[in-house]
Amino acid sequence: MARSKPVLIGECRFASKKEAGDFIRSVLYQYDIGQRVSEDDAEFLADLLQLHPEAPQKVGCGVRFFTVEQNEGSRGFWLTRTDGSMTDWSFLSCLTPPTPETEARAGFRTAVRSQVSAFRDALDTAPGRLCPITNERLTEANVHIDHDPSFEDLLDSFLRERGLALGEVAVLPTTDGSTTTELANDDLRTEWQSFHHRNARLRAVSIQANLSILRRRSSKP
Repeated sequence: MARSKPVLIGECRFASKKEAGDFIRSVLYQYDIGQRVSEDDAEFLADLLQLHPEAPQKVGCGVRFFTVEQNEGSRGFWLTRTDGSMTDWSFLSCLTPPTPETEARAGFRTAVRSQVSAFRDALDTAPGRLCPITNERLTEANVHIDHDPSFEDLLDSFLRERGLALGEVAVLPTTDGSTTTELANDDLRTEWQSFHHRNARLRAVSIQANLSILRRRSSKP
């Protein structure tokens, strides 16, 4: 098994990306939404931001301060520039710069997010509904929506039918405040949405099942 490589963020050294990510999340979740981070944390975030693949564009004319804001489905770090403009930035992209494949996959997920949300909104989470994987009782707080077969298998089938490679699919350039990745080709987006609507089988599972058990299964060869 390959040993984890240390991560250096400014003067802070972490034994692995996981350790760095856990520390960054601890910073992220100690603030309320809309709260400005402390000077000490801002110094660390400024060092972290330098690792972002789009650091010059994000920094722009200079950073005045950092805040924690609500993104779509999660919270994240934002910055306010010296000219008053704001933008989001992903600490995950600082630790692992996105590839064309990961960007395209994110674009495909964004395209069908409304379908997944509609399925979740129509769920009956009355007492007695159980997760089919763990047998936990499902509630509004612990339910996740899973693809069965997996999202990856569904996307692979769609791409094979069209003779496309994932890394060849273009996404729109990022803009200030854009927290989602969008497919650049409108026709491809529409075709994928129709394919997903016809073929996706969605189910309600627990957070534990979706983020641990099922993820481990899908990662096996």
